[in-house]
Amino acid sequence: MLALYLAYLDDENDKELFAHIYNSYRKQMVQTAFLIVNNNHDAEDVVEEVFLRIAQKYFDVVRSIKDETDLRNYLLKAAKNTAISKSKSKKKENTSLDTVIEYNMTDNEELSDDTFVEFICNKIDRDRIVATIENLSEKYRDVLYYHFVAELTVPQTAKLLDQTTSTTKKQLVRGKKMLLSILETEGVEDNGNQ
Repeated sequence: MLALYLAYLDDENDKELFAHIYNSYRKQMVQTAFLIVNNNHDAEDVVEEVFLRIAQKYFDVVRSIKDETDLRNYLLKAAKNTAISKSKSKKKENTSLDTVIEYNMTDNEELSDDTFVEFICNKIDRDRIVATIENLSEKYRDVLYYHFVAELTVPQTAKLLDQTTSTTKKQLVRGKKMLLSILETEGVEDNGNQ
């Protein structure tokens, strides 16, 4: 795959730098992506997608980063964000399939009114919670998203965020309180508008 990425670059120095970055950080990026997608094949796909985008569009940005730590953080964050996107789209696909299987819609049976209402309410509640999490500050958004939406354990979340387990636990406690407070406030506002 490296040869494919290098084909997008014209300058020999750029090719050498890209190869160095690829060889130095690829494994760490795969590990980061794996913590989110929980599948080696998908983690590899995520990293290949990141490197392809860098070669096609963002190599100027990468070249401008002179500090190795900043470069590592940039690459790991790109892998993390791409993995999250992949995980979200995969969950949507799985949810649709699970819904069909769970409610036996393949047999053209009609859902009872109660079952249909319960399904819609659960979906709306989940979407609302995820949207609220995405609007929190990064410190709490990431820890809540990884733990509850991506379903990572506390140690996996801590490792991904490069922090201690105790810090992650504290952020989860505080983040849950913030999330609950926001959802309760929105609930009051929603009920007031109806």
